[in-house]
Amino acid sequence: MRRPVALLGLLLLACLARVGPASAAVEINLLAFANGALVERVTSNYGSSWEAAWLTDENPASGWATRKGDRLPVEIVFSLPERSELTRLEFDTAQTESADRSAREVDILVSDQSATTGFVPFASVDLVPQQDGQRFEAPRPITGRWVKLVVKSNHGSDEYTEIMDVRAIGTQLSHTVLPDVSGTYASEPYGAVHLRQEGAQLTGCYETKQGLLQGGIEGQLMRLRWHENDDGTGPVVMVLARDGASFRGFWANDNNPQWTLGWDLRRVATTVGTCPHWNPQAASANPVTAGLKESGRIRLYGINFDTDKDTLRPDATPALQQILAALKANPGWRITIEGHTDATGAAEHNRNLSTRRATAVKTYLAAAGIAVERLETAGLGQDQPVASNDTAIGRAQNRRVELVKQ
Repeated sequence: MRRPVALLGLLLLACLARVGPASAAVEINLLAFANGALVERVTSNYGSSWEAAWLTDENPASGWATRKGDRLPVEIVFSLPERSELTRLEFDTAQTESADRSAREVDILVSDQSATTGFVPFASVDLVPQQDGQRFEAPRPITGRWVKLVVKSNHGSDEYTEIMDVRAIGTQLSHTVLPDVSGTYASEPYGAVHLRQEGAQLTGCYETKQGLLQGGIEGQLMRLRWHENDDGTGPVVMVLARDGASFRGFWANDNNPQWTLGWDLRRVATTVGTCPHWNPQAASANPVTAGLKESGRIRLYGINFDTDKDTLRPDATPALQQILAALKANPGWRITIEGHTDATGAAEHNRNLSTRRATAVKTYLAAAGIAVERLETAGLGQDQPVASNDTAIGRAQNRRVELVKQ
């Protein structure tokens, strides 16, 4: 079996995010990992590069396969983070390894009770082989938190059955705030991981290779960037599991586009520990200072705005305070505050929005005592994406603030 292409745009940059309470009228892919969906159970899973979790990455080049020779039907159960209303389904099969391996008959059921009980029929579809964008309007909307696929047949293979992507389009009916994730976590093979949350901002460490973590909370995602002294840096994206005490995630290295499943965390204490190279109370723990000193540029996390507005949300304050502290500690620094958006909406609107958001950050810093001549702004809108805008996680990467030391 081949390995999947990298998740398009999987990264953890939670800045300039549109994270205000979402309108119930906004339809999303409820089965996207970036929107909090998780695979809870699968009765036949090839594993590794063909895990069922790849169905949630919104990338039609990576997908799920059965174990060789397993008989159908096979069940795949997803959980949603919120009670939601589903209206239609979409499937991608164009990049299955052969036409006969493409799934054919699939039943979709929804439950409002649990991952094992209460399922009622939602739709039955007949997929054509090796074709993306197969869309099916459901007979009626349905409400629930668990979605089950029953894959009943393929197009002739006795060895494997494959699906590359599945999307359940609908709306979330509630928007629960992610609880404070501060604490100490167990994580293989990285040992203890220490995370500190302040507002929407996250910082932390792990002892392996003097690892450092920086990131933020946006919606259902905990998004981080890791940095190791001898192994570079890269993204991690995690979703809170339904037990409320653990996270499931993907990670990658900036120098390698191949993503890996399984940097999972299990909280073992609510206290935030330290590493020999990191103390959350020390001035050296300010990632803004460290980033601007090291490379002259930093992407910030946890600076969140109301939806489609330039109003700073209260949970942005800790990240803004770190910028303020860095500038006060280095009075000779001048910076440019860059605003970036995803490609949702018109390009000119996004440039204006990003300009206003960068200006809001400048206004905050100036009001706190930073001379305005030390602060420039640039609204770049969607013109400098760092990931694909085709996926929710890619769009989240593109919504960001960056600081550049002049």
